[in-house]
Amino acid sequence: MNKIVPFLFLFVFTSSYSQLKKPFVGTLVYEITNLDRPEDNPLEMIVFSLDSLVRIETPSPVFDAQIFIKHIPRKKSYLLISLSETDHYAIKDEFKNPDSSKIQVKYIWKKKRGKKIISELTAKKLKLTLLKSNQSFECYYSKEFAAKYQDAYQDFPGLPLEYYVETEDGILKYTLKKHNKIAPNYDLFGIPSNYKRVTFDEFVDLLNKE
Repeated sequence: MNKIVPFLFLFVFTSSYSQLKKPFVGTLVYEITNLDRPEDNPLEMIVFSLDSLVRIETPSPVFDAQIFIKHIPRKKSYLLISLSETDHYAIKDEFKNPDSSKIQVKYIWKKKRGKKIISELTAKKLKLTLLKSNQSFECYYSKEFAAKYQDAYQDFPGLPLEYYVETEDGILKYTLKKHNKIAPNYDLFGIPSNYKRVTFDEFVDLLNKE
C-alpha cells in the first residue's frame, strides 16, 4: 500500500490568497492526456467553484477518484479518499506560508506574445519550463480569473486553461474542454458524515499497517 502515498502529492497544499481577479463561480472540465503514453485514453478533471470554496475531482491510478476540497478564507483543505466501500477518509491540512529557503523550484515561466480561444475564453500565452526534465511548453491562461481554482500553478498570472504537469508517470497535459458559470450545489463542498477526518501522517500510518 506504500505506493499509494506519492499519488496524494498530486494535490499541492499551497497558499495563494492575494490574487485580485474576477471571482469564478461555476464548473471547469479539463481533459488530461499523458504525452509519454499517447495510447492511454484521456482522463478528466472537474473543478467546482464558489470562489472561496473549491472542489477538485481527479482520477487516481489507485483509487477510483480523489476529491480535494479547500476553503480559501479559512486556509483549510481536505482530500477525500476511499480505501474500500466502508473505509472513507478526509485527510485534513491547513495552508501554511512555506519557508522560502526550503522551497524546491520545479519550474519557471515567462509571459509570451500570443493568444487563442479555449472553451470560449480568451487565453494568453506563456512559456513554462519544467526544470527536472528541462522541457519547455507553451501554456495558456485566462487573465480574467485567478489561478487559485487549480493547484498546479498558483503563481500563474491567471487561471490556467492549457498547461503541463510533470509526474512520475510522465508529462500530463491539461486542456479546458468546457465550463459553465452556474453555481454548484453548496453540499458538494462539505465532508460526508461517513468519512473519518485524519491528518496526513495518520493516514500514512494507517496505510503502513495494511
